[in-house]
Amino acid sequence: MLRYRTHLAWAFLFAVAIVGVACGSNGDASFLKITPDETVRDIDDFTRIGFKRAREYDVNGLPDATGAYMIYYTPANSEPAQYELRIYPDHTTALESGTGYADEVTGPEALLREVDVRWNEGTRDRRGGGAFRDSLTPMYADYAVYGNVILMCEGRDSTQSLDRCKAFLEAAGVDVGG
Repeated sequence: MLRYRTHLAWAFLFAVAIVGVACGSNGDASFLKITPDETVRDIDDFTRIGFKRAREYDVNGLPDATGAYMIYYTPANSEPAQYELRIYPDHTTALESGTGYADEVTGPEALLREVDVRWNEGTRDRRGGGAFRDSLTPMYADYAVYGNVILMCEGRDSTQSLDRCKAFLEAAGVDVGG
């Protein structure tokens, strides 16, 4: 009887692990975090969705970027969220020059102090929480790359951030594959 329960417990744990791997961290498996696209977009290509442009950042010090903006957008059936768009000349440049900088300021291990990041323009906009490092929280849990655009999206975790990235891109009329 004890052996049966032990086998049953292991089978249950194995099933839970399989379901977890199958679902992944992104709630929508059809949305890819990195999507190659040859169309070169700029901020004006997204204006039709009705976002509010809060800031335009100086991109000196952000290698190869042609523009960077903090905006607010309210996805359908959601609350307003903060986004940061970084524009590059093409997809390859966005990947090679931009993703390392986006990785640095997103996710649970995000660098949130100006002295810690390589490009400190807008650092205060990328954080929430209190005035001390231990109480700061990252505004952007994750980001997506669509063609020449890196889109950092507000969220409490990667799934919520990527869901908001997908909603933003869909509203802009880009084909996100699902």
